[in-house]
Amino acid sequence: MEFLKLLNVNKPLRYINNEFNSYHKNNEDALKFCLIFPDVYEVGMSHLGIKILYERLNQDKDIICERFFMPWVDALDEFGKELFVSLESQTPLSKFDIIGFSLQYELSYTNMLKIISESGIPLLSEDRVENSPIVIAGGPCVVNPAPIEDFIDVFFIGEMEEELIKVLNDINDKKLTRREKLEKINEYKFTYIPALQKNKIVRKNIYKNFHNDYTVTKPVVPLMPIVQDRVTIEISRGCTRGCRFCQAGMIYRPSRERNVSDIIENAIEQIKNTGYLEVSLLSLSAADYSCLEELLLKLSEALSDNKVSLSLPSIRADRVKDYIFQELKKVRKSGFTIAPEAGSQRMRNIINKNLTEEEIIDAVVCASNNGFNGAKLYFMIGLPFETDEDVLEIANLAVKIKRKVRKSFNITVSVSNFVPKPFTPFQWFPQNSIDEIKRKQTILSETLKSTKIRFKFHDPYQSILEGAISRGDRRMGKVLINALSMGNIYDGWSEHFIFDNWLKSFEKAGLTFEETAMKSFDKNDILPWDNIDTGVTKEFLWQEYEKSKSETTTDDCRETNCKGCGICDFKEIKNIDAIKSSFISKPNLTEEKVFEKIAFVFSKKNISSLFSAIDLNRVLSQSFNIAAIELDYSKGFNPQPKLSYLYPLPVGVEGENEILLTKIIPENLEEKLHKLNSILPKGLYFKTYYNADSINLCADFIAEYEFDNSSFDILKSHINLNQDFYQKKGKNGNIKEIKLKDYLIEIGKNYLKLRVSNLGTFNFVEFFKFLNYNISKIKIKRKSLTPFEGLL
Repeated sequence: MEFLKLLNVNKPLRYINNEFNSYHKNNEDALKFCLIFPDVYEVGMSHLGIKILYERLNQDKDIICERFFMPWVDALDEFGKELFVSLESQTPLSKFDIIGFSLQYELSYTNMLKIISESGIPLLSEDRVENSPIVIAGGPCVVNPAPIEDFIDVFFIGEMEEELIKVLNDINDKKLTRREKLEKINEYKFTYIPALQKNKIVRKNIYKNFHNDYTVTKPVVPLMPIVQDRVTIEISRGCTRGCRFCQAGMIYRPSRERNVSDIIENAIEQIKNTGYLEVSLLSLSAADYSCLEELLLKLSEALSDNKVSLSLPSIRADRVKDYIFQELKKVRKSGFTIAPEAGSQRMRNIINKNLTEEEIIDAVVCASNNGFNGAKLYFMIGLPFETDEDVLEIANLAVKIKRKVRKSFNITVSVSNFVPKPFTPFQWFPQNSIDEIKRKQTILSETLKSTKIRFKFHDPYQSILEGAISRGDRRMGKVLINALSMGNIYDGWSEHFIFDNWLKSFEKAGLTFEETAMKSFDKNDILPWDNIDTGVTKEFLWQEYEKSKSETTTDDCRETNCKGCGICDFKEIKNIDAIKSSFISKPNLTEEKVFEKIAFVFSKKNISSLFSAIDLNRVLSQSFNIAAIELDYSKGFNPQPKLSYLYPLPVGVEGENEILLTKIIPENLEEKLHKLNSILPKGLYFKTYYNADSINLCADFIAEYEFDNSSFDILKSHINLNQDFYQKKGKNGNIKEIKLKDYLIEIGKNYLKLRVSNLGTFNFVEFFKFLNYNISKIKIKRKSLTPFEGLL
């Protein structure tokens, strides 16, 4: 695809590849695997599992792993099937040996089906032929494979960062037929192939060496902002708290912690290789990490000279301590999130949350006292055995918290709808109807409105669909096909969710939400996912369900004794705590650093012309960090690098001699400049640099633009007709006319020279848009940018 065509879609950087640390391998004998996340790029690239598998698969010389993310709707409309190629080599998905879906959310299933069908791969597994890719799937959703059995050739159940490589190498033999490959894969206990062995008892794989391993070393760094835009380190996996609604807390057992020294070393390595300035410590329950205080103190000390901040995901209220906030706020104050889940103590006992009201309030007060600006509180409604009084207690708790914190401290209440999930104690319980969820939302919102506390609810229609699919059986496959045929994709995005189509899809398949999402199961019922063994026994889950009815809680086995969930063999599979650190950080030299104002001259061509000014500043900031060019930072709440792109170009316009103003330590700059150019995305190249003390940012500059023949002819004709202007809406809403003649200095053969200043200039891209001209057809290049008084 010609890169300029991407100017016709939103966020073109989603599709251009060339990220830092991406792999580009050539090996004719290698197995070709495409890792697919069935959601938009910035969501998929935020997922740690994708980064782990991508790096580890590509470290094997006999495997080529490339990526694909679901194109956004505007790109689908613009390009159609042309986009269903891998990000790295533009290989059609149908040409891979294996394509693998990471399934994290049931409402991405229509995206998955869209990807398969648009790639030219038969949608149904039974229709695939010898040269069809093997279609595999993993992730938390596949613990109930039944709803998508018709579409997936192989389900991988459990943790796969080690085992997937073994499986792929085992079938990497050109002599094997497709059927023989599937038979080999079926020999593994953690794989499920419905076409070969329906209802095979599948045992979840547990990565036994997790506690001695690292997360990733050189994760791919996107060229655009993503949802989780930072270094992420998984400090522990699994949770033994036993929240009865939480699927992850059950299917990722046992609890395993990485050692403090290993985490610190991995953080330093990732920061060095990515240029990020934030480290997120990932865990289902980060505050339960047994050496958290030591980890935060030593990690903060190790990264203190790099302007790197630390963040934690949602923290359990009973684990909040002052030291956590003191370390988190040292560089940047990240957000604070806790999940009480229920407002009343009765409901917290039912769901086994094991938090008191006092602990929840004290945790938020602690954040307020330590200078944080606000907190998000996550709750659920529709939980088993819930009353209206329990729902209203959410508002009462939020009000109590608001009264205890300082006036400027913002409280946000986020309320989701309970969805019963397989392999939880509440898997037998029926989901609330849409009307019941809406009724509870109404009584809660009416109470919260009077408190001036910000609140938001999750869409009940999306929740009921998630519940229907997550506990569905094979009949759900027909519903999914029906929804796809009606054009449903991006069902997890409210702006694209069409519930009426889902109602019709269920009706056409002879199903209803009452017999799926709202179905109540009995103890002895055969569940659609009973052939999957996640290690936690069905008997234990039922015992927990029964205890919830009497509001009886269960202690954490890490703090008391074994509760008999069934996951541990107490040899290789068991709860593992971290070992304290032997890491010794280098002494922090306090000598004052001398920064200089340096201007860099660089070119911005080819696909790099698709960078906006904000995107470019982000990419260059991280590039400088990776190349060890030390930038100065602003002071205050959120320090930013002192780096400024002088008079940025519009997206799509190339630049021959652009200027970047920085404040850096120019030590070994020639050597570091060479490294910088070796890592920059295609089209960016730094030519030279000079001292920038003499640059007057208030002075006017002269910009010379060069055009292709066709664009220049159109421009000249409008100049001759005195129609060389475009209109734009000002801040006050008034229409303003921008005239070329107000800036024009010189016109020549296929070029113009314009005056540029901090008061503005003429934007040629906006001019051609105003003419309704296809901007992907124009080719404009800024040849130079020089002070009005003459060359520097």
